[in-house]
Amino acid sequence: MTPSAYIARILGPVLVIIGLGLLLEGETFRAMAGEFLRSAALVYFSGVATLAIGLVILNVHHLWTRDWRSIITLFGWLAVIGGIFRILAPTLVQEVGEALIAHRRWPIMGAIVTLALGAFLAVKGYQDIWEVKRRVHHRTSAAKSGSAASRSVKRPRRKTGETREAR
Repeated sequence: MTPSAYIARILGPVLVIIGLGLLLEGETFRAMAGEFLRSAALVYFSGVATLAIGLVILNVHHLWTRDWRSIITLFGWLAVIGGIFRILAPTLVQEVGEALIAHRRWPIMGAIVTLALGAFLAVKGYQDIWEVKRRVHHRTSAAKSGSAASRSVKRPRRKTGETREAR
C-alpha cells in the first residue's frame, strides 16, 4: 500500500464522519466551536496537535503530482500552516473563528465540503481493495464457465523425460 492510499484511508472516513456530524447536528457543532474558540488553551493545544499531524503527513507524503495525491500533500501543508497560526497567533485565530461561525450557513457549507473531500479520499484510499475483489471475482467466474474456448486453451502436461517425438 502506498503512503497516499494509507493516509487517504485514515483521512477519508474521518472527514466523512465529521461532515455527517456537521450536517446532522450543525447547531451543536456551532456551539462547540464557540466554546472551543473561547478557550485560548484549547486553541493552543489544537495548534500543537495540528502542527504535528501536518508534519507527519508531509514527512511521509510530500508529493506534488497532477492527480489526487496532491490533495494529501495540500492537506498536510494546510495543517502545518493552521497549527503555526494557532500557536503563534491564538487571538487572531479566535477572532477569525468567531466571525466564521457567526454565519448561519457555516455548518451546511462545511458539511458539504468535508463530506465531498472525505468521500473522495475514502474512495481513492480503498480503491485497490475493490479492484482486487473485482479481478478475483472475474477470474473465478471465468474459470467456472464451462465454455469450449476455455477448455481448448488447456493442454495436457508431459511426463518427465518424455519428448515430443515419443508422443
